[in-house]
Amino acid sequence: MILLYIAFVLIFIALAYMRFEASTVKVKKVFFTENINHLKVVQLSDVHISLLRVDIKKIKKVLKKENPDLVVLTGDYIDSTRHIPAFLNFLEEIKGNYEIFLCYGNHDYKTFRKDEAGLKKFTKDLERMGVKVLLNDSAVYKKGDRSYNFIGIEDFRSKRHDVKKALAKCKSNVTANIAFSHNPDIALEIPEDAVDFLLCGHFHGGQIWMPFDIEFRLLRHERVCKIGIKKGLNKLNNLIIYINGGIGNVLFPLRFLSPPEITVLYFP
Repeated sequence: MILLYIAFVLIFIALAYMRFEASTVKVKKVFFTENINHLKVVQLSDVHISLLRVDIKKIKKVLKKENPDLVVLTGDYIDSTRHIPAFLNFLEEIKGNYEIFLCYGNHDYKTFRKDEAGLKKFTKDLERMGVKVLLNDSAVYKKGDRSYNFIGIEDFRSKRHDVKKALAKCKSNVTANIAFSHNPDIALEIPEDAVDFLLCGHFHGGQIWMPFDIEFRLLRHERVCKIGIKKGLNKLNNLIIYINGGIGNVLFPLRFLSPPEITVLYFP
């Protein structure tokens, strides 16, 4: 009986901590240059608005402090059409004067699995807010005398990705080609030297830490996991990849040794 009581207390403490960790946020800074005339990008990923436990005030505070040139969101915002108003409100709250680029993740596509018209309406609603939705498409961002191709590639798992189409409109003579997509497996589809940087999400940094990389070895089927690309900064051939740990949660609003993440990236 005493052992059962102790086990119950320990489980309660563990769940309470995991619930607390899901409400925290860690700001990670990644420097690709030390030049003060950098391009500053904030990446948010895996919002999962219905299971988001990070107070939006914390996110707004980070954005205000960092004052980025633009914000890039790399997929998984909703799990049901019921969540659309909450996500649109989330964007309205955080958008400020920042330019926002966005692509979709597997959960977003699953939401509109048999409703292409609904997906198009969702995209139109985002665009009316001033968000640039890049789906196998690119846009040029200019800062001073420098130009950057931002390339949004549709989600790998959705099988809607078309890397060739996404790269087709890229301008030449730019400072860097910066691609973003949800699932990091897209890195294996990008021709060598076509892209300089790739921003992804999808893995949640593990969300619930497990020893010996059990999640990535047994529960994840993505090919990049098998070659050791799981989170944070990685390099594959000449492509620099950053995998964001996400700010939301999937299945349950709990995290363990994998706090929600906002990434600030400094590009040359």
